[in-house]
Amino acid sequence: MLGKLIKNSFKATANAVYVNYIIMGVIAVLMLILMFVDWTKWGAGGIATGFKIKLAASAILIITALVCVILTFVSVFGEFRRSMYGNEGQLTLTLPVRSSSLLFAKLFSGSFWVILSYTAFCLCAFGSVVYLLRHSMSVIEGDAEYLDTYNLVTEAIRQIAEAAGIATPNLKVILNLAGIHAFIGGIRACVFVLLVFFAITLANCRPFHKLSKIGPVLYFFAAIFIVHTLATVAAKFIKVFIVVSENAFTFALSEADVQLAWSNGYGAAAITNVYVTALLAVGMFLITALLIDRKVNVTPTT
Repeated sequence: MLGKLIKNSFKATANAVYVNYIIMGVIAVLMLILMFVDWTKWGAGGIATGFKIKLAASAILIITALVCVILTFVSVFGEFRRSMYGNEGQLTLTLPVRSSSLLFAKLFSGSFWVILSYTAFCLCAFGSVVYLLRHSMSVIEGDAEYLDTYNLVTEAIRQIAEAAGIATPNLKVILNLAGIHAFIGGIRACVFVLLVFFAITLANCRPFHKLSKIGPVLYFFAAIFIVHTLATVAAKFIKVFIVVSENAFTFALSEADVQLAWSNGYGAAAITNVYVTALLAVGMFLITALLIDRKVNVTPTT
């Protein structure tokens, strides 16, 4: 039954965003084709025209990805509110499954789509920058048909890492560290989705109906503030870091170990805030499931 719930939640969001992914795919193919055009054949005017065409394609790609992120948020949270509360919610809550299973299905599906849309947006933005740099550097190098894109991408990654304060010159360490931060970002996205679900659920509980549409917004920011404050306080007293080398991940419990790791060309990331946030999210999940079981009024509040 849980699998069917997750499948239905996936389909509900997919129906709202799949067109955007198709558009992004078509634009990406067009941009790939444009990479093999030698714009230098038409002189300076051709080079300028080629850059403008690629710039327009990149802008459309990024805008489409941004629209996809927005539609994903609207679809995920709108589908949760529609299917769990109101007229449709009356039917949903009569299903022979636990409220925790319903909530987990919505959370799993919603987190997947939010992470996917945000990842797609970041890749489109980063790829567009590299794409335009490649055109410019191809002209500078005098070879528009071939450029070592790998070196261009790796150099861009190094520059971004340097701007972010990552001192290590080792690309593999940078990529491993990026993987850690991507994992942390995934956890934060799941927590974000859960807190929105909690706010919507709380707004549909009888004691909290009075604030109507503004209620979920206030409850969400209140939940964010509480979770962030508790995680920040915990991070001040309990310091845990993960040290990243080329082939290993180890834990450190002091800033001195982190400084030593940086001096040896390794990377490090603080993870106390993340795991405390994850623990708080587990508690928030249980509270939300309990509210759905005992306090929720599925009658529409608007």
